[in-house]
Parts: sequence; C-alpha cells; structure tokens
Amino acid sequence: MNKNLVVKILRKKTHRYLTISVIILVVSLTMINLMFSYLANQYYMINRDYLTNNNVKVIHVDGKAEQGNSTQIELQDVQSINTLLEKKGLDNKAKAYPIYILPTVFDHSLETGISLMGLSEELAFLVSENCTLKDNHICLPKADVKEIQIKIPVIEEKDGGFSSNETTDVTLTAEQGATNENAILIHSIPNNYQAYINENEAHQFLKTMFQNSPNSFEYIEQSHLDKVIVYVKDIKDVDTIGELLKNHDYFTSYTFNSFENFSANISSAQLILIILGIVFLIISIITAVLLMVNFMRIQRKEMAILKLIGYETTSISSIYTRLLTKILGRIFLITVLLYLISYLFKWIPISFSYFLIIIGIDLLILLITLAFVYLLGVKKMSSLPMIELLKKGKEFE
Repeated sequence: MNKNLVVKILRKKTHRYLTISVIILVVSLTMINLMFSYLANQYYMINRDYLTNNNVKVIHVDGKAEQGNSTQIELQDVQSINTLLEKKGLDNKAKAYPIYILPTVFDHSLETGISLMGLSEELAFLVSENCTLKDNHICLPKADVKEIQIKIPVIEEKDGGFSSNETTDVTLTAEQGATNENAILIHSIPNNYQAYINENEAHQFLKTMFQNSPNSFEYIEQSHLDKVIVYVKDIKDVDTIGELLKNHDYFTSYTFNSFENFSANISSAQLILIILGIVFLIISIITAVLLMVNFMRIQRKEMAILKLIGYETTSISSIYTRLLTKILGRIFLITVLLYLISYLFKWIPISFSYFLIIIGIDLLILLITLAFVYLLGVKKMSSLPMIELLKKGKEFE
C-alpha cells in the first residue's frame, strides 16, 4: 500500500483526542502569538521611550547652593562637574556641557527673527538627526536653501539698555530639522523660530555682537550662559549621577528626578518581559510535545495493524512522521490566519511589524515539537514488536 494513501486513511480516521489536541494547540499557539506581540510591543516602547531615548539621559543643571544661598550656574562649574565625575570614576559615563542663549539674529531681509542657542558639536544628535553643528553651520527648523545669510546685530549698551543700529553679515551652511522641543530646550516657546550653532560659532557671534562693549568677553560669555547639561550615556547611570550632583549642591532637573531608582526599575521591567516571553515559549513547546506524544500512544493499535500487513519499522516511522507534519502544518496555517484576522479586525492591540517574527516562532515551536515527538513517540513506538503494541493497546484484556 502506498505510504501517502496510508497517511490519508489515518488522517480520515480522526480520533476525538486528536481533534481536541489540535484545538488546544491552535489556542495555545494563538495565545503565545498574541502574548509575544504584546510583550514585544511593550519591550519596544520601553526602549523607545526610555532606554534609547536621549531626552531621559540629559540632566539639566541651572543653579547651585553656596553658603546657604542660591546662585546661578557658572562656566567654571562645567569643569568642576567633569572633575567630580572623573574623581568618582564616572567620566566615561557622563559629561557636562555649557548651553548658551544668544541675542536674536535676523535673516537677510531683517523680517524673520531667529532665536539662537549655542552648544557643543558633540550634542548635535540631541537637536536633530540631520544636524551636525559643524563650524560655519546652523541648524534651522526648515531650510529651503543650502546657505543662509545671517545679520548679526552689533549691540550698543546705553543707559542700562541695549540697542543696535548696525549689523554684520555672516553666511552659514543651513541644516534643517531643529525642533522647539528637544532634550536641550525642554521649555518650548510657541511660534519661536529656534536655531542652533556650535560653541565656537556662539563665541564668534557674541564677539561680533558685543565688539563695542566695555565688559570683558568672559563676562559676556558668562552672562549668556543659560545652563549646564550633563549627558549620561546609559540610562542605568542617570539616577547615580543625578544624586551625585544633588549631593554636591547642584540644582538638577531630569526625567527621573521624581522617581526613586526609576532607571533600574525600567531595566528590570525589560528583563521581566524577556523572561516572560521565554517562559511562554517553553510552556507552548512542552504542551505541544505532551499532546502529540499522547496522540502517538493512542496510535499503537494502528501501528500493530501496519506491522501485521507487512510494513517495516522504518516505513511506519516515515508514515507517522508525514502524518504529524501534515497535522502540525495545518495547526501552523490556522494560527497564522487567526493572527492576521485579529490584526485586521483590531480585536486585540497587536502589531503587523512582528508578523514575520510570529511566523518564525510558530515554526520553531512546531519543528521542536516534531523533533521531540519523533524521538519520544514515533521512533520509540514504531520500533516495538507487534505483540508489545497490542499488549500496550490492551487488545488482550
């Protein structure tokens, strides 16, 4: 008798146990698919919103306490903070940078005012992915041209106020992508045309603006210092560095400032999601293996019949391997279809972006199941003599 024909006969001779097993496996795989999609989405959101989000890695330092009084942050504090980090062995994990706010400059038509911030070129990625903040560059919200002409006002100090009747033209390479809200500028101003230049350019702008000032450049530079920011490379170190700065009387502001050991809790949550995913995967495999091995035990009578009509052990093993492959293949198609239906009808908040991973997980579970069932069920039972199969099948009782 042809092996494929035997497989068809065995498939038509469906046991009630097999039907129940298939239903259980379909439900089990569907649940693991939906759970994985949910856990993967949570893992992605934690990474996006916290672990890989540069905004939460920035600590703003805008003042300090000295002899019981509150004072403004000073340029020398940049070096003081970096020295403190070095003493504590944290200099490779964080670094302090000065942030400058400059007087408003204008475009070539003098119609559009541009608010300027100066910061280190190393922090360009905090402003925008498209910004480099190289020398002679300016990062704007939008740039329709490759170069932009900036009119820098030459400021006159009169009667305690400032005025300007003269401007100096500077041409800069325009980059676009700057936003009003980012890790540098946490308090956005509506309708503010905010632009960014690097620290060297900021110094040149200030020298041009205050070229007639009687004050020293050090004073001018200090007066335009807005704050100091400390960028932390790894979220796990934010709490530690934040506490270090507070213990040394610096006034800090950062995302996790109001949460106790929040960064460690986020990392723990990420680890828990990974562990839950692995546990669900193992449980699904064990369930599938146990159900299919029990199904094979029920098939001992059929195996005995096949041996009686002359089938060799290898042939019986091949027949049942094909049968199991067809059963598991049908289960795979049903579970994938159910996932797609759930996605299309929005029954459960799942993502299509994980569809290929879902297919991979289902195939992995079913292939591992097939391998274990072959070793523990098909190979083991097909090698038993016919009389043993009949005894275990309780034919003589």
